[in-house]
Amino acid sequence: MSYISPNKIVYPGECCPALVTDLTHLLPFQVISQGAFQKLEYRLYGDTAWTEIAITYSEVVIEGFYFISYNGEAITELPCGVYEFKLTAGEVWWFEPIKIEDFTITENTLTVRDDLMTPFKISEQIIDTTPLIAPCDMILPFMFRTENVTSGTVTVYMVDESGTETEITITVSTAVIDGMTYYWHSEEYLYPFLTCGRYYLKIVDGANTYYSVPFVPECGISDIPDGYKVLRDFNGCVIRNDEGVIEYEEAVEIPPDEPDFIVKYGFLYNWYAANDVRNIAASGWSLPSLADYEALMLALDPSGTKEANIAGGQMKESGLIYWDTPNTDATNGAAFNARGAGVRCAFADGVPSDFAGLKNYAMFWTTSDAGVSGGYDRGGGPYLAYNSAVFISEIMGYPFIVPKLGGSAIRLIKDTTTLTHGQTGTYVGNDGKVYRTICIGTQEWLADNLCETLYRDGSPIPEVTDNSAWAALVTGARCSYNNDESNAFTI
Repeated sequence: MSYISPNKIVYPGECCPALVTDLTHLLPFQVISQGAFQKLEYRLYGDTAWTEIAITYSEVVIEGFYFISYNGEAITELPCGVYEFKLTAGEVWWFEPIKIEDFTITENTLTVRDDLMTPFKISEQIIDTTPLIAPCDMILPFMFRTENVTSGTVTVYMVDESGTETEITITVSTAVIDGMTYYWHSEEYLYPFLTCGRYYLKIVDGANTYYSVPFVPECGISDIPDGYKVLRDFNGCVIRNDEGVIEYEEAVEIPPDEPDFIVKYGFLYNWYAANDVRNIAASGWSLPSLADYEALMLALDPSGTKEANIAGGQMKESGLIYWDTPNTDATNGAAFNARGAGVRCAFADGVPSDFAGLKNYAMFWTTSDAGVSGGYDRGGGPYLAYNSAVFISEIMGYPFIVPKLGGSAIRLIKDTTTLTHGQTGTYVGNDGKVYRTICIGTQEWLADNLCETLYRDGSPIPEVTDNSAWAALVTGARCSYNNDESNAFTI
């Protein structure tokens, strides 16, 4: 038997739609098992390796069953991302994938949780939220607990949109555990079926009354073949024929609105373009400093250093589309979407420039200016190693890698942000292109490499393709890797 909490479903061997929680708390859950708690494990969705995680739980044995409860107490912080959890307690219990986001859960208002097809949330007051979807022939499972004492007699009413109450016969079991009264209901068929409309449950136990969130019944959707959609009337209700069979038609897929462009690796710019007084960043945004990148690294790995940290793995896109093997420890848990954009090499001694490092490493210009050293006019840029989870936030000691006339990618940082960690936004560049943004710690960053052709005042950033001409530059310029614009973006 699985316990179903107000916020979460636990199924043996099954997965359900992702839920949302914050960085240091899982949503409360309880399992009723035939064995004692052994361990709780998690892994990033799609990974193979499981990691054990410690939680504070309570365990009570009643009539041979173990009631194992977790009430939402703090856990070790997890980065944003989608995780799978499993609990071993006599048997193995699989949790639906959980999406970890950094946001504040509020009650009695519309939250992300209320948009999900989850079991009923029960409260001692009517909470008007986005309706849950329930089958037309049964009530979704639920369980809740209260400090109120049960009278031993539970009556359940269905309340429709007009406020009409109809008593229904479903089994709501009760038990007292550690002084708390528990109510739970498993799947049970209804007759007659519910019709279109909006309902909520009213549960009366002696002097106390409890309410579910409103829900909308939906019927037989699982019977519709792939590639077809149900027919609905003007009220949005499913249309059925005289035999009660849902009517459907072939679905005509309407392509979504596509953006004008999709960033691939972005343009490569020299240091002069990145730091031109005409400003490569739109108003309210700036080229980051080395200190900004160090703060980014510390937000992802508070105990890390410039040379030893695990921030790089959280910043890199996973897989081998934009990185060569091995792309070690890449999870993109921070949603920074770093890609191996490579560089355009150039040297101050007149050696012609060339391209290197596509899918192997990524560099990002900063405001730092190391001046002239050893005959090289040096710029500065952090380096993200392809085969390491380490984000090296300063390589100023390698002038042959980052002279000012080399070509590197650019990420911008917002001067001030109203977002909190894990929240996303958009940035409109000087060209009018729209980019993704991500808040990491207290900083809002571009989540794509820059792909702009204009400075803030509308002046063009010249495209220079000739190697010798690029190597001789002392002014701003841009290019695509291998002078192939399809490496920068697609339309």
